[in-house]
Amino acid sequence: MLFLSNIDYLTLIQILIIFFVGGIVKGLIGVGLPTITLTLLSFLYDIKFSISVILLPVVFTNLIQMLDGKYLLKIFNDVKVFLFSSFIFIVTGFYFLIILNSKIILFFLAIILIMTSSLSIMKYELKIKNYKSKYFQFFIGSMTGIITGVTSIYTMPFIFLIQSLNYPKEKIIQLMGLTFFGFSSIQFILFSFNGLINPEILIFSLISCIPIFIGIYVGNILRNKISENLFKYLLNIMIALIGCLLIIKVIF
Repeated sequence: MLFLSNIDYLTLIQILIIFFVGGIVKGLIGVGLPTITLTLLSFLYDIKFSISVILLPVVFTNLIQMLDGKYLLKIFNDVKVFLFSSFIFIVTGFYFLIILNSKIILFFLAIILIMTSSLSIMKYELKIKNYKSKYFQFFIGSMTGIITGVTSIYTMPFIFLIQSLNYPKEKIIQLMGLTFFGFSSIQFILFSFNGLINPEILIFSLISCIPIFIGIYVGNILRNKISENLFKYLLNIMIALIGCLLIIKVIF
Protein backbone atom coordinates (compact mmCIF):
# COMPACT_ATOMS: atom_id res chain seq x y z
CA MET A 1 0.00 0.00 0.00
CA LEU A 2 2.56 2.55 -1.16
CA PHE A 3 0.20 5.53 -1.38
CA LEU A 4 -1.60 4.85 1.90
CA SER A 5 1.59 4.05 3.82
CA ASN A 6 3.41 7.20 2.64
CA ILE A 7 0.60 9.68 3.21
CA ASP A 8 1.09 11.98 6.20
CA TYR A 9 -1.70 12.77 8.64
CA LEU A 10 -2.02 16.43 7.61
CA THR A 11 -2.50 15.48 3.95
CA LEU A 12 -4.96 12.77 4.93
CA ILE A 13 -7.02 15.29 6.91
CA GLN A 14 -6.97 17.69 3.93
CA ILE A 15 -8.20 14.94 1.61
CA LEU A 16 -11.00 13.89 3.96
CA ILE A 17 -12.11 17.53 4.29
CA ILE A 18 -12.14 17.86 0.48
CA PHE A 19 -14.39 14.81 0.17
CA PHE A 20 -16.62 16.06 2.99
CA VAL A 21 -17.04 19.45 1.30
CA GLY A 22 -17.75 17.74 -2.02
CA GLY A 23 -20.44 15.67 -0.28
CA ILE A 24 -22.05 18.80 1.20
CA VAL A 25 -22.26 20.43 -2.24
CA LYS A 26 -23.71 17.22 -3.70
CA GLY A 27 -26.30 17.05 -0.92
CA LEU A 28 -27.29 20.69 -1.35
CA ILE A 29 -27.72 20.93 -5.12
CA GLY A 30 -27.44 17.36 -6.45
CA VAL A 31 -24.27 18.08 -8.43
CA GLY A 32 -20.69 19.23 -7.88
CA LEU A 33 -19.01 16.24 -6.21
CA PRO A 34 -16.49 15.51 -9.00
CA THR A 35 -16.00 19.22 -9.72
CA ILE A 36 -15.16 20.15 -6.13
CA THR A 37 -13.15 17.06 -5.16
CA LEU A 38 -11.21 16.84 -8.42
CA THR A 39 -10.21 20.50 -8.59
CA LEU A 40 -9.14 20.64 -4.95
CA LEU A 41 -7.29 17.31 -5.11
CA SER A 42 -5.41 18.56 -8.17
CA PHE A 43 -3.58 21.02 -5.89
CA LEU A 44 -2.20 18.01 -4.00
CA TYR A 45 -1.77 15.32 -6.67
CA ASP A 46 -1.42 14.75 -10.39
CA ILE A 47 -4.73 15.30 -12.23
CA LYS A 48 -4.84 11.75 -13.64
CA PHE A 49 -4.34 10.23 -10.18
CA SER A 50 -6.97 12.57 -8.73
CA ILE A 51 -9.53 11.41 -11.29
CA SER A 52 -8.83 7.76 -10.50
CA VAL A 53 -9.44 8.38 -6.78
CA ILE A 54 -12.82 10.11 -7.16
CA LEU A 55 -14.46 7.76 -9.66
CA LEU A 56 -15.80 5.09 -7.29
CA PRO A 57 -17.51 7.58 -4.93
CA VAL A 58 -19.02 9.33 -7.96
CA VAL A 59 -20.39 6.01 -9.23
CA PHE A 60 -21.97 5.17 -5.85
CA THR A 61 -23.48 8.58 -5.13
CA ASN A 62 -24.97 8.97 -8.60
CA LEU A 63 -26.39 5.45 -8.59
CA ILE A 64 -28.37 6.43 -5.48
CA GLN A 65 -29.37 9.75 -7.06
CA MET A 66 -30.43 8.03 -10.29
CA LEU A 67 -32.73 5.59 -8.47
CA ASP A 68 -34.22 8.23 -6.18
CA GLY A 69 -37.17 9.36 -8.29
CA LYS A 70 -40.01 8.24 -10.50
CA TYR A 71 -38.96 9.72 -13.84
CA LEU A 72 -36.12 7.40 -14.88
CA LEU A 73 -37.76 5.76 -17.92
CA LYS A 74 -39.22 9.05 -19.19
CA ILE A 75 -35.84 10.77 -18.81
CA PHE A 76 -34.04 7.97 -20.65
CA ASN A 77 -36.49 8.19 -23.56
CA ASP A 78 -35.98 11.97 -23.75
CA VAL A 79 -32.17 11.88 -23.84
CA LYS A 80 -31.21 8.43 -25.14
CA VAL A 81 -29.37 9.77 -28.21
CA PHE A 82 -27.39 12.15 -25.98
CA LEU A 83 -26.52 9.32 -23.59
CA PHE A 84 -25.35 6.86 -26.24
CA SER A 85 -23.27 9.44 -28.11
CA SER A 86 -21.66 10.81 -24.94
CA PHE A 87 -20.86 7.29 -23.69
CA ILE A 88 -19.09 6.49 -26.98
CA PHE A 89 -17.09 9.73 -27.07
CA ILE A 90 -15.95 9.38 -23.45
CA VAL A 91 -13.67 6.65 -24.82
CA THR A 92 -12.18 9.15 -27.30
CA GLY A 93 -11.70 11.72 -24.54
CA PHE A 94 -10.09 9.13 -22.30
CA TYR A 95 -7.37 8.38 -24.85
CA PHE A 96 -6.65 12.11 -25.11
CA LEU A 97 -6.27 12.00 -21.31
CA ILE A 98 -3.74 9.17 -21.65
CA ILE A 99 -1.54 10.88 -24.24
CA LEU A 100 -1.73 14.49 -23.04
CA ASN A 101 0.61 16.03 -20.49
CA SER A 102 -1.02 16.54 -17.08
CA LYS A 103 -0.39 20.30 -17.20
CA ILE A 104 -2.30 20.58 -20.47
CA ILE A 105 -5.21 18.63 -18.97
CA LEU A 106 -5.13 20.84 -15.87
CA PHE A 107 -5.20 23.98 -18.02
CA PHE A 108 -8.12 22.58 -20.04
CA LEU A 109 -9.90 21.72 -16.78
CA ALA A 110 -9.42 25.28 -15.50
CA ILE A 111 -10.86 26.80 -18.68
CA ILE A 112 -13.94 24.54 -18.48
CA LEU A 113 -14.45 25.49 -14.81
CA ILE A 114 -14.23 29.21 -15.55
CA MET A 115 -16.57 28.94 -18.55
CA THR A 116 -19.18 26.87 -16.70
CA SER A 117 -19.20 29.01 -13.56
CA SER A 118 -19.23 32.28 -15.53
CA LEU A 119 -22.25 31.17 -17.59
CA SER A 120 -24.04 30.22 -14.38
CA ILE A 121 -23.22 33.52 -12.64
CA MET A 122 -24.48 35.46 -15.68
CA LYS A 123 -27.55 33.17 -15.78
CA TYR A 124 -26.95 32.59 -19.46
CA GLU A 125 -29.37 30.07 -20.96
CA LEU A 126 -29.41 28.44 -24.38
CA LYS A 127 -32.72 26.67 -24.93
CA ILE A 128 -33.23 24.58 -28.05
CA LYS A 129 -36.94 24.04 -28.77
CA ASN A 130 -36.33 20.86 -30.74
CA TYR A 131 -34.29 19.27 -27.95
CA LYS A 132 -35.35 15.77 -29.06
CA SER A 133 -33.58 16.23 -32.40
CA LYS A 134 -31.10 13.38 -32.76
CA TYR A 135 -28.62 15.76 -34.43
CA PHE A 136 -28.70 18.25 -31.52
CA GLN A 137 -28.43 15.47 -28.94
CA PHE A 138 -25.62 13.77 -30.85
CA PHE A 139 -23.62 17.01 -31.07
CA ILE A 140 -24.09 17.88 -27.38
CA GLY A 141 -23.44 14.27 -26.40
CA SER A 142 -20.23 13.92 -28.41
CA MET A 143 -18.81 17.21 -27.09
CA THR A 144 -19.78 16.36 -23.51
CA GLY A 145 -18.28 12.90 -23.87
CA ILE A 146 -14.91 14.18 -25.07
CA ILE A 147 -14.70 16.85 -22.36
CA THR A 148 -15.75 14.31 -19.72
CA GLY A 149 -13.16 11.80 -20.91
CA VAL A 150 -10.37 14.38 -20.68
CA THR A 151 -11.32 16.39 -17.57
CA SER A 152 -14.02 14.44 -15.65
CA ILE A 153 -16.17 17.61 -15.66
CA TYR A 154 -19.60 16.39 -16.72
CA THR A 155 -21.63 19.57 -17.16
CA MET A 156 -20.25 21.28 -20.28
CA PRO A 157 -21.98 21.47 -22.75
CA PHE A 158 -24.51 19.09 -21.12
CA ILE A 159 -25.90 22.15 -19.29
CA PHE A 160 -27.45 23.40 -22.57
CA LEU A 161 -29.48 20.20 -22.94
CA ILE A 162 -30.61 20.51 -19.31
CA GLN A 163 -31.78 24.08 -19.98
CA SER A 164 -33.59 23.00 -23.14
CA LEU A 165 -35.45 20.18 -21.38
CA ASN A 166 -36.94 22.67 -18.89
CA TYR A 167 -37.42 19.93 -16.28
CA PRO A 168 -38.60 20.60 -12.71
CA LYS A 169 -35.91 20.43 -10.03
CA GLU A 170 -36.57 16.82 -8.96
CA LYS A 171 -36.42 15.61 -12.54
CA ILE A 172 -33.19 17.51 -13.23
CA ILE A 173 -31.56 15.87 -10.21
CA GLN A 174 -32.57 12.41 -11.42
CA LEU A 175 -31.39 13.24 -14.96
CA MET A 176 -27.97 14.24 -13.60
CA GLY A 177 -27.88 11.07 -11.49
CA LEU A 178 -28.54 8.90 -14.56
CA THR A 179 -26.06 10.75 -16.76
CA PHE A 180 -23.26 11.05 -14.21
CA PHE A 181 -23.66 7.41 -13.14
CA GLY A 182 -23.17 6.36 -16.76
CA PHE A 183 -20.21 8.69 -17.26
CA SER A 184 -18.36 7.65 -14.10
CA SER A 185 -19.04 3.94 -14.67
CA ILE A 186 -17.52 4.06 -18.15
CA GLN A 187 -14.55 6.04 -16.84
CA PHE A 188 -14.05 3.54 -14.02
CA ILE A 189 -13.96 0.66 -16.52
CA LEU A 190 -11.53 2.51 -18.81
CA PHE A 191 -9.22 3.48 -15.92
CA SER A 192 -9.27 -0.08 -14.55
CA PHE A 193 -8.50 -1.75 -17.90
CA ASN A 194 -5.61 0.66 -18.49
CA GLY A 195 -3.98 0.13 -15.09
CA LEU A 196 -4.84 3.55 -13.67
CA ILE A 197 -6.85 2.06 -10.80
CA ASN A 198 -5.19 -0.53 -8.56
CA PRO A 199 -6.31 -2.22 -5.32
CA GLU A 200 -4.67 0.52 -3.23
CA ILE A 201 -6.57 3.31 -5.00
CA LEU A 202 -9.73 1.21 -4.78
CA ILE A 203 -9.38 0.91 -1.00
CA PHE A 204 -8.72 4.63 -0.63
CA SER A 205 -11.74 5.41 -2.83
CA LEU A 206 -13.93 3.22 -0.62
CA ILE A 207 -12.62 4.99 2.50
CA SER A 208 -13.35 8.36 0.90
CA CYS A 209 -17.02 7.38 0.57
CA ILE A 210 -17.40 7.81 4.35
CA PRO A 211 -16.79 11.61 4.52
CA ILE A 212 -18.67 12.03 1.23
CA PHE A 213 -21.85 10.37 2.50
CA ILE A 214 -21.58 12.28 5.78
CA GLY A 215 -21.26 15.47 3.72
CA ILE A 216 -24.28 14.53 1.61
CA TYR A 217 -26.31 13.98 4.79
CA VAL A 218 -25.27 17.41 6.10
CA GLY A 219 -25.99 18.97 2.70
CA ASN A 220 -29.50 17.50 2.68
CA ILE A 221 -30.15 19.07 6.10
CA LEU A 222 -28.76 22.44 4.99
CA ARG A 223 -30.87 22.37 1.80
CA ASN A 224 -33.91 23.54 3.76
CA LYS A 225 -32.00 26.20 5.71
CA ILE A 226 -29.85 27.92 3.09
CA SER A 227 -31.02 29.81 0.01
CA GLU A 228 -30.15 27.53 -2.90
CA ASN A 229 -29.75 30.45 -5.32
CA LEU A 230 -27.33 32.26 -3.00
CA PHE A 231 -25.37 29.07 -2.42
CA LYS A 232 -25.11 28.38 -6.17
CA TYR A 233 -23.95 31.95 -6.77
CA LEU A 234 -21.21 31.77 -4.14
CA LEU A 235 -20.24 28.26 -5.27
CA ASN A 236 -19.80 29.39 -8.87
CA ILE A 237 -17.68 32.35 -7.80
CA MET A 238 -15.51 29.94 -5.81
CA ILE A 239 -15.21 27.56 -8.79
CA ALA A 240 -14.20 30.44 -11.07
CA LEU A 241 -11.50 31.48 -8.59
CA ILE A 242 -10.28 27.88 -8.33
CA GLY A 243 -10.05 27.77 -12.12
CA CYS A 244 -7.94 30.93 -12.11
CA LEU A 245 -5.67 29.47 -9.42
CA LEU A 246 -5.23 26.29 -11.47
CA ILE A 247 -4.12 28.34 -14.47
CA ILE A 248 -1.59 30.18 -12.26
CA LYS A 249 -0.37 26.79 -10.97
CA VAL A 250 0.13 25.50 -14.53
CA ILE A 251 1.98 28.63 -15.65
CA PHE A 252 4.25 28.91 -12.62
